[in-house]
Amino acid sequence: MAVGDYTFSRNERLKSRKEIALLFNDGRGETFYPLRCVVRRERVEKECVGVGVLISVSKRNHKRANVRNLLKRRIREAYRLNRTPLKERVSERGERLTFALLYISKEVADFAAIEYAVQKIISKLLEQTEKGS
Repeated sequence: MAVGDYTFSRNERLKSRKEIALLFNDGRGETFYPLRCVVRRERVEKECVGVGVLISVSKRNHKRANVRNLLKRRIREAYRLNRTPLKERVSERGERLTFALLYISKEVADFAAIEYAVQKIISKLLEQTEKGS
């Protein structure tokens, strides 16, 4: 594996308001406690192929910024460590996969619980990709 495989680059982050609006308007959601995942996939040209990820923690449930940042760091790290099979599958199929990982719990979960939820989300996305949906 190359050194750059474990970086979470800026072009992997979902920042475009247009793409985010499309994700929440057209995407399908599912809950893997303590995370909710909203997913949208589409066929695109060769340049746009890849994965876009949005990570969010609600200010309503976690008032303090340091707690929100801690949870976002944990989610990012769990995704970064487990994303490789998903990136490979999406690139070989020529798709653009965008999804949001939304933290929904009012309690602060430990890294193991968050990583388990992210692993379940990624395995579910791989399974859907196999079916071709």
